[in-house]
Amino acid sequence: MAKLKLSELTETTATNPNDLLYVVQSNTSKRIKVSNFLSDLDNPTLKGNISIGSTPETITSPGPIALTTPISYLNVDGVGGVLTIANGAVGQTKILVTVAAAGGQYTLTTNVAGNATVQFNNVGDTATMLYTNSKWFVIGGTANVTY
Repeated sequence: MAKLKLSELTETTATNPNDLLYVVQSNTSKRIKVSNFLSDLDNPTLKGNISIGSTPETITSPGPIALTTPISYLNVDGVGGVLTIANGAVGQTKILVTVAAAGGQYTLTTNVAGNATVQFNNVGDTATMLYTNSKWFVIGGTANVTY
């Protein structure tokens, strides 16, 4: 056990399920494993501003959409073309936002549920997608979706 003040402990940026956390409960010092601490997180309630992921990917030409960022900005060029998206993880979300448009159109047809075509050609066109049942489902947005 560390014999330092809490303010003197070194900071960690990652934990393991068996790591211990220090808790003061009813004026009594206790410890709890990280796995037990997080076990009651079935239905969390979030309040205030919520940030999603890190720096969004910016797509400036047709091609693959990265799955490593939850948000992709689309800069639709004057020519347009086809976007592709690989299989995701069950429950993964992906948000596509058109932030610039120069007259072309980006079309997404690969891996979209219902053999849908999703078209992005105007600033403000968006698509929020959820990966489940081996496909990407468009669950919201303003992009033109045709089946």
